[in-house]
Amino acid sequence: MEYLFRPYSYASGIGYPLFIFYLVAMAGLVLLIIRPYWAFLFAVLCLAARNWHAAVFTRTPFLGPYLNLNDLLLWIAIFAMLIETLTKKRQMWIPSILLAIFGVVIIGDFQSLYKYGFGENILRRIWSTALFPIMFLVSTNMVYSTRRAKSLYFALFLGNVIAALQHIVYIYTQAYTYSFQFRTISYSLSGGYAVLVGTILGQPNRELGRLKTVLCYTGLTLIAMSYIFSFTRTFWVSICLGTIFLTLFVRRQVFHFLVSIRFWLILGGAILIYSILFTGLELDKILAERFQYLTGYQKFLEAYEDRWRGAKAEIDIWLSGSLIFGTGASLPLRLDFIGARAAETGLALGHVGYTTYLAHYGLLGFIIYAILLPILTLKVGRRYYLEHAMDYGGRLVLVGLACVVIDAIGFVASNHYLYAWTHIQGVLYGVVWGLQREKGLKRRSIG
Repeated sequence: MEYLFRPYSYASGIGYPLFIFYLVAMAGLVLLIIRPYWAFLFAVLCLAARNWHAAVFTRTPFLGPYLNLNDLLLWIAIFAMLIETLTKKRQMWIPSILLAIFGVVIIGDFQSLYKYGFGENILRRIWSTALFPIMFLVSTNMVYSTRRAKSLYFALFLGNVIAALQHIVYIYTQAYTYSFQFRTISYSLSGGYAVLVGTILGQPNRELGRLKTVLCYTGLTLIAMSYIFSFTRTFWVSICLGTIFLTLFVRRQVFHFLVSIRFWLILGGAILIYSILFTGLELDKILAERFQYLTGYQKFLEAYEDRWRGAKAEIDIWLSGSLIFGTGASLPLRLDFIGARAAETGLALGHVGYTTYLAHYGLLGFIIYAILLPILTLKVGRRYYLEHAMDYGGRLVLVGLACVVIDAIGFVASNHYLYAWTHIQGVLYGVVWGLQREKGLKRRSIG
């Protein structure tokens, strides 16, 4: 696990030991044969637990960049859905909004292939834009009962706790070994923020005994610490604003006193762990540096200059191409090359979600991804949650709603669903739509 002990800038090319890839492949194959839904849970657990960058660089010699550990887990989930659909003779369902997303993505794919050919970098961009809708589709068709929602909730929770533990170990090694490179988002891309906020705002869980309750709060504390240690302002601001909005959005089912107790318990646990393990880490100075951009107008401009240039470049790309359909999955090759090296070029492409949608998929993609998708999902999810707040279906949907709200706020910054790490986000959108659809089918059958 060399990536745990290297500064982020050097660890970005280090993967897991190759035997992990083969072990995951074997476990996934066995589970696909025995229980496809278990294979899906296994894939979600691993996707939630992994270091995203390490998984990207975990590749076999014979398939190279065309199949990394993230891709393997995605294929396990896809085959789980296909096998279960065939064996249980369930009709595969695609929500209208997801069908629209697939349409936009496919149009963009054809644009990129026509303009730039079949190069590895083009195919990689096409693949990354397909991850979110694919996992959305898989989850919609795999999670259709309270029992399944419960198992998926715990898979997500456990996976994010494992990721948080890895992250805390990483920060500890940096604080006492290298002491110059702390920031990494590698452990923060698996929906832990949604699990944290959704669980804090959820109804009391009377199924948990004392021991499980203690373990639950310990896990939430670790996840919270991981997001603090991400040192990422977008996460911090989006989580705070998203929590406030979601509290108001489902206020009929929020116990404010219980939420306050949970918050203070998690905060107290975080302070305790920090005071024991990180006495040498000057967290106050690091946080002050991250918020230095608020100390003056000039500081703010300097902090966001690269993003502004990137957003302006994306708007120019949109205006110079198709206003309706954008430029496609891949931007013009020269800009893709420059934008990938934002630190050297001062041009941070993909760091303002709204302009990224415009550049890639035009007005059509912007309307679908940035407006219709979150609004319709919130509408569907709220309806389900208000009726099922006390069961695990409702708890999981609340986690999904937290993901929708926090990500939508993050569209102002560097968040969007065209990245290659949107597996769990797709899963959370899928469960909202899948559970609500199943409830509607049951009502019609009773009627």
